[in-house]
Amino acid sequence: MQKEMQKQMNTMISVPVSKEGKRLEASLGRSIEKIIRANTDALWAHFQEENTKHEKLEKDRIQQLTNLITNCINKDLPTALEKTLKKEIAAIGPAVARAITPILEKSISSAITESFQVKCQSFSFVNISILVSAAYSLYH
Repeated sequence: MQKEMQKQMNTMISVPVSKEGKRLEASLGRSIEKIIRANTDALWAHFQEENTKHEKLEKDRIQQLTNLITNCINKDLPTALEKTLKKEIAAIGPAVARAITPILEKSISSAITESFQVKCQSFSFVNISILVSAAYSLYH
């Protein structure tokens, strides 16, 4: 009888304890799920907020770079280009003059000599040389 009573007591105690355990397990699961969901949502909101801050900073930096490049192109570049061109053009003039001068001197001298040879065949070579020298001295 004692064994039978013990058996019944085990059954009477274990069934409610088991039910209460399952109820507590389900309740604890729901609570943990709610907490995890709330923490995940808070973490996601924080992540989006930080992402928005970084995007704003990036946009500001891109705008600053764009402004710097635009200012350089609109203000600094034309000035630098103008200075460089003036310097180069100033250097080109004398170089071209030095390169062309001997050619012009030869051409003028040849043209004058040929002209006098054709028109003045009676003059001597000395007279032609004197005329060429005179023309050359007038040129310089």
